[in-house]
Amino acid sequence: MVLLKVQKSYNVCKNWLIKIASNLLRQVCSSKRFAFSCCVGIYIAFSPFVGFHTIMVFVLDWLFTLNCAVLLTVSCLVNNPWTMVPIYATDYLVGDWLLGFFGINGMNWNPAWVSYFNTFLTTHVGINGVSLWSFLIGGNLLGLCISGMLYPILKRFLHTNNYT
Repeated sequence: MVLLKVQKSYNVCKNWLIKIASNLLRQVCSSKRFAFSCCVGIYIAFSPFVGFHTIMVFVLDWLFTLNCAVLLTVSCLVNNPWTMVPIYATDYLVGDWLLGFFGINGMNWNPAWVSYFNTFLTTHVGINGVSLWSFLIGGNLLGLCISGMLYPILKRFLHTNNYT
């Protein structure tokens, strides 16, 4: 009996949220603009520029005339304190793999201050050989690839469900 009440209240809340979201989407912007806003938010979430995500939201919103609420929401939903470490670790691994694939040693291109960071990591954590360029290249490339793959999927989903 209690399970049925919980299921019924869940369905009521779910239907209410879907109705609110679809009305908001229909009133605020087109499916193309919404999909592009979501994809730029995904890029911002995977961006390796730690501490500049909120600034990037406002700058890219102004530059491309996107939906600021969607940008901020998507970027915060994807990159939050629970997902930050796995996202940045993946950024680094992709960049390290890419530089290794082309035979480039990212350690040779590090600025001087990264050597102090590497010394600290080696002493306290046991990790050595961190390359700034692996992180920067991997984060930007991963953000662009995921956003580029997601845009047609999201645009088609929104268009087939009449969110235009």
